[in-house]
Amino acid sequence: MKRFFLLFLTPIILLGCNQIAKNKASSMYLDGKLIVDNEEYNLILGYYAYKDDKVEINKLDPFSPMEAADEFETLAVAKNSKIEITLEDQSANITLRQWSENGEIEEILLDGNLLTVPAEEGYYVYEVVGKWRNGETTLVFDIDVK
Repeated sequence: MKRFFLLFLTPIILLGCNQIAKNKASSMYLDGKLIVDNEEYNLILGYYAYKDDKVEINKLDPFSPMEAADEFETLAVAKNSKIEITLEDQSANITLRQWSENGEIEEILLDGNLLTVPAEEGYYVYEVVGKWRNGETTLVFDIDVK
């Protein structure tokens, strides 16, 4: 009977520990989504850093938003349309940088969490930098303005 109880209880304990570790790891960076025409798209994770009293984590891979954008399925959007940017931690402070085809980088102001697409046609990469009390995450997406 003890053997059966132990065999039954062991997977439950392991699943619980795995879920706790997963929840802790996911809080070390932010996930983000775009909402365009009522469709959701996951942003590509770039750089992240996290620090608390017990742990400090930094993604050490070299990071280029232009290269990271290759992993995102480029969205075709209309001029002056709106894109909603959502981060899983709503208290995060968001900075948005726009990278144009000619290499110019410009900081873009959001209206709440809405991005107004440029009025000029072209290809643009966006770097969403989310900062919160314990860390910073960079997320990337790209668009083709028609």
